[in-house]
Amino acid sequence: MPFYVNNIEVTDDQVFAEMQYHPAPSLQEAQNMAATALAVRELLIQEAIRLEITVPDSAANDEIQEDFIISRLLEQEVLTPEPDAVICQRYYEQNQRIFRDTEGNPVAFEYVQPTIAAYLKDVSWQTAVKQYLKILAGKAKIA
Repeated sequence: MPFYVNNIEVTDDQVFAEMQYHPAPSLQEAQNMAATALAVRELLIQEAIRLEITVPDSAANDEIQEDFIISRLLEQEVLTPEPDAVICQRYYEQNQRIFRDTEGNPVAFEYVQPTIAAYLKDVSWQTAVKQYLKILAGKAKIA
């Protein structure tokens, strides 16, 4: 059964085509995961259009154009702070058991700080994107 995201139809054929990217224990779960992915994509595309985010290369295929405007939208709208040395040090101190060498000795903070900063930035980004999607979904009419 098709569904609508702010009056834009997502067809059964689109859901079935998307299912290949969402392996699941059951057909129903795969359909639900595919439908969710398509709804999220549509929400992001609609928001990018609303904010007048454009594609520099209109000769690219539709999927590439959509991926570009979604990336640009997220870069523009989802901002996360850079973890500083104090935050990284705190994370290091609270998780020293995981910062060990192959012999079980502690690894110095200076060696793992870049990895910690990248990890914290990634976690912050993922959390912020999820929150942004919740906001978009809350404003949308999905039926």
